[in-house]
Amino acid sequence: MKLTGKIVETGFEKFTRKPELHQGRRPPRIWIVVADKGIARVFSKVEGSLESIAEAVPDASVGSGVNNKTIGRTASAGGGFAHHKLEPHTEEGRLESAHFARDIINWLGKAEEVSAFDKLVLIAAPRMLGDLRKNMNKQLQRHILAEIDKDLTKLSERDLKSALDEIVWL
Repeated sequence: MKLTGKIVETGFEKFTRKPELHQGRRPPRIWIVVADKGIARVFSKVEGSLESIAEAVPDASVGSGVNNKTIGRTASAGGGFAHHKLEPHTEEGRLESAHFARDIINWLGKAEEVSAFDKLVLIAAPRMLGDLRKNMNKQLQRHILAEIDKDLTKLSERDLKSALDEIVWL
């Protein structure tokens, strides 16, 4: 997974500081992850607005060298390919998506270990949300505030913030 954004420049340390007390209570540090199989955008809720802190894309090398169109097939006498009964049923793109989801969860796990956030909102395309859930450990699950199965990754940052205002009530 290739990561860019403020979090790469500053590391998790900037996000580990607890916010000031407000009316005797400390407001939670909320991270919002918007993802699909090709991109994950991470925002931090800061004083009622969103701050973009990271963007991740899958590594291009995850599926290199693996081509499900030829795995498990043998050449036949007629020059075509015969299917082998042990041929995998998972498409290459599906494997890459699952690897990307695992990478996102591993990165969020590292952020959780250093207490970079208190609550987490996951908004992802339905299949990606399922992959994220599969890879999540109980420790990270405790921080989930909401899970929304919607693909909002194609929206501009301004439109995304408007959509998140309606969903997350910033």
